[in-house]
Amino acid sequence: MTTGSADAHRVRGALIRQWRAIAHAVPGRDLDRPSRVEGWRNREVVAHLTMQPVLLVRFLATAGSEAPQLDLAQNLSGTRNLAELVDRATRAAARAGKTDFATEAETAIAALAETDLATTVTTIQGPILLTDYLVTRCVEAVVHGGDLVEPVEPDAEAQQIVADALVTLLQQRAPEQRAPTLVAEARAMDSASWIAIATGRVEAPVQFETVVPLMA
Repeated sequence: MTTGSADAHRVRGALIRQWRAIAHAVPGRDLDRPSRVEGWRNREVVAHLTMQPVLLVRFLATAGSEAPQLDLAQNLSGTRNLAELVDRATRAAARAGKTDFATEAETAIAALAETDLATTVTTIQGPILLTDYLVTRCVEAVVHGGDLVEPVEPDAEAQQIVADALVTLLQQRAPEQRAPTLVAEARAMDSASWIAIATGRVEAPVQFETVVPLMA
């Protein structure tokens, strides 16, 4: 899945709306309440979410015409290798009180408005098309927005973008002989149910047990 110019504006708009929905919701959440992520309170979830616009601003500074070395599915799959690093960084950020999501999100949104969406940015995992990277930020924002207690109601378009991205990942991760059937079943589900299964938030139906969660 590589996005074209029309999709690029759709993805950017969906991410902005999802970020603003989170920013609106966070002040009403008890940050010391346990979240839906094992071992994390709402505070850690918000700290993790706050890292996303901070990192985007940092990566936008690398924007250029370099050929991407990662596609969307590779970037999403690569989160497994970063899980321990992310957990340590998140806990440290929570302890340091880095939970001002709204301010960081608006800073990133302003920077994003000045950036060519067709550019390549260099992330922790390597160079990737900016629009593909923004899809991964939609994944983070929708999934972790839902991890808060109470969850953030996702932007409908952002939710669909996430569901489609996870189907793309399923196509690459599922055994070749089973992939067409599993992809068809995933597409037949409503977006929220498929996202919850694909990310391990609920118990998977038996046919998906050996392939999910698709990412950490």
